[in-house]
Amino acid sequence: MAVKIVMPKLGMAMKEGVVVKWLKKDGAQVEQGERVAVIMSKKITYEVEAPASGIFRHAARIKEVKPIGVPFAYITEPGEEIPVEVAPSLAEAAPEVAAPAPAAGQAKKEKKFVLASPAARRLAKEKGIDLAEVQGTGPEGRVVEADIERFLEEQAARKAAEPLATSSAKWLARDHGVDLAQVSGSGIGGRITEQDVEAFLAAGPVTVAPVSAIPFIGMRQAIAEHMMDSLHQMAQVTVGTEVDVTELVKLRTQLKAEFNLTYTDLIVKAVAKALKQHPRLNATLIGDEIQLLSEIHIGMAVALDEGLIVPVVRDADRKDAQAIAEDTRRLALGAREGTLSVDEVTGSTFTVTNLGMYGMDYSTPIVNSPEVAILGVGRIVEKPAIHDDQIVKRSLMTLSLTFDHRLVDGAPAAEFLQTVGQILENPYRILIG
Repeated sequence: MAVKIVMPKLGMAMKEGVVVKWLKKDGAQVEQGERVAVIMSKKITYEVEAPASGIFRHAARIKEVKPIGVPFAYITEPGEEIPVEVAPSLAEAAPEVAAPAPAAGQAKKEKKFVLASPAARRLAKEKGIDLAEVQGTGPEGRVVEADIERFLEEQAARKAAEPLATSSAKWLARDHGVDLAQVSGSGIGGRITEQDVEAFLAAGPVTVAPVSAIPFIGMRQAIAEHMMDSLHQMAQVTVGTEVDVTELVKLRTQLKAEFNLTYTDLIVKAVAKALKQHPRLNATLIGDEIQLLSEIHIGMAVALDEGLIVPVVRDADRKDAQAIAEDTRRLALGAREGTLSVDEVTGSTFTVTNLGMYGMDYSTPIVNSPEVAILGVGRIVEKPAIHDDQIVKRSLMTLSLTFDHRLVDGAPAAEFLQTVGQILENPYRILIG
């Protein structure tokens, strides 16, 4: 009997995943525990292992999106066919039919309760909308009538913007640069199927879309959604200051003789110490309460080709500079190799993003929700400055703090940034505690 390989749930918020690479060919013999495919959630990539030994069969296309729990591959016995119900995902040949009505007495699938206003419920019922699909903007995430109206507008805009087509038809068209607006659909309601795209390609010539197009899926899409949600939900303000880090440069030079570390490592430790003194910056808003968090976990933004990921240095306030340096090096390597676990990229209470390594002096970073603030770090520049009543060459760095003004006012935010600056200007405090 065929063994299903389903899209795994890699995090509480994950609803679907994308098959990004096959590590074994369709029809190949595989052994239990052997890595067979790479899938991608909106946060991380993950290598899937074969749950049994046998013949590996693909049940999805590369870049095809699959909901959690849905099979994207099978392990079969020699000569055994994959279950017929997955064939449409490969060829879209089967006609689209309405789902059969549940048998008498059959239990209905339990629906998740969604907090919503009466007006929103009435409108959702009238328009046939599942409230679970609507992002609520009311108190405690309550779905209000305006959310339903916005959802309807977005649905209408999506339908108007692109032709009705199956997912496999869209991927095939994208891979071959086909403009779906030029393809006639033969499916139900004029839906474009994979066969329609293949027929269009066979007829040629085609009008190609830009070959440099990048699919707006996975990590890139997740970053966009997360950033927009953060901006919409918070009153974000950025303040900045210039810090004399001449002594920090000297300290790093001394410590590098003992172990490998970066300026980011020292900044992470400085931020952790400052958060101990300013707990309002290490907090989150839950309902109508600002909860001050007892643990300090510093997120460290790492740039990848496909987007941005934020590995987490846990308990940064309890670790010395060397331990933090070991953590950041391991996490950065895992981020670039795509081997980080969900636990390693979630749970941060404050984030540091260092664009100084790219030659940037200043930035206005967006808060990594549900945190209160994020620290932007600029490059270190040697400039003439007044020190001990003399004009001398000093190493200066710009820091920028973006914070949620709903939770923190300008004065305490400025005091926190001032504390970070003081620690970096007197960096030997980093080695104490």
